[in-house]
Amino acid sequence: MNRTDTEVLLKNGAIKTPCYILNKDDLNAHVDRVCSIVSDIAGDRVGLCYAMKANALITDIMSEKTGHIEVCSPGELKICKGLAIPGEKIIFSGVNKTEENIHDAIEYGVDIVTLESIRQYNIVKDYVAGAGRSVKVLPRLSGGAQFGMSEEEVRFVIDDSIHTDGIDAIGIHYFTGTQKKKIDKDIEELEYLTEFIKGLKEEYGFSPKLLEYGAGLAVPYFEGDDHEHVYDSLTELVTYIAGLDIDYKVGIELGRYFAYSCMTYLTTIDDMKRCADTNILIVDGGIHHVNYYGQNMAMRVPLMDLIHTESDDKGSEMSIGAVDYSDENWKVCGSLCTFADILVRKVTLDEPKIGDALVFHNAGAYSMTESPALFLSRPMPGIYSYGKNDGLKVIRETTETYGINNPLSDDRNI
Repeated sequence: MNRTDTEVLLKNGAIKTPCYILNKDDLNAHVDRVCSIVSDIAGDRVGLCYAMKANALITDIMSEKTGHIEVCSPGELKICKGLAIPGEKIIFSGVNKTEENIHDAIEYGVDIVTLESIRQYNIVKDYVAGAGRSVKVLPRLSGGAQFGMSEEEVRFVIDDSIHTDGIDAIGIHYFTGTQKKKIDKDIEELEYLTEFIKGLKEEYGFSPKLLEYGAGLAVPYFEGDDHEHVYDSLTELVTYIAGLDIDYKVGIELGRYFAYSCMTYLTTIDDMKRCADTNILIVDGGIHHVNYYGQNMAMRVPLMDLIHTESDDKGSEMSIGAVDYSDENWKVCGSLCTFADILVRKVTLDEPKIGDALVFHNAGAYSMTESPALFLSRPMPGIYSYGKNDGLKVIRETTETYGINNPLSDDRNI
């Protein structure tokens, strides 16, 4: 979203901070570019899956552009149901699936159920035995963390499923982490996976149709990152996959990489002061609204803008006490009563004033959901969508949270 559009929305009072703005034009352009790269290089040998945990607000758009949506919780499945996303577009994943969760997903008609444990496999196995139907599953191979199963457990599932009616083990699911800045790690993992699958073929006569692979491609957030070659790693990865001697499809599962650039976060400067020889801005938002993976305790500066929204007279009160604000470096702090609420420790800004707005770019992935939204019972920011054709629309008004935290409240709804 360009600076001019944001400035107009702020100055005409169309939006109220703190807030997020989802720019549909930016999202569509970015996702179309990703899809085009994959299609041009690999055709239908490589598919794309959107991990909706990165940003559930774009799930409807992503369901139209990618082969699958990865759903990792009952709540996310309910979102998909509400959006009328067909079950055949859904991979139902998640480390903790109860029997009820799995039954609900299968009955909705999800395309694939991932298996994080032998227990989950047995739940599916028992279900199909009683229902007389077939379910496609993807056993998840662990990368060493709490997710997935060991090689031995995956082998057991593959072997047993081959001899079990109603269980169609169509491949393997694998994901080890995010923000992989070089694809060397991806290539290393894919080499391991192709050898592991080859062993399954030789030992059990396994005929996989899909390797669902979480690539964890890195995205640029901060000053000094490479913002000009965002698609290079994807191109290199897809080219490598297209050259593999395999007879099954590879599904590249992406969340952060799809969503990161589609939203901006806006917050207003409510106060200014100088403490311990440091210029400090206090904004109406904070770390309960926005965070960036790898920001290193606010030491790194995300891409951001300062927009002057008030007259020059607004900042005149800062001359009281003869405080010298000539230093252009500022520490940006939020509204929370905690030493941790620092958005940026040191950033150069051109004469900020009370009432001006700070715009944080690339806040589309995880920021609004991973942040401690209930801390201090402050409101959750409003959310807007914006596009040249659609104009400005309200997705969510500013929402109070104190009712959730109040032990005597009759209304827990937010």
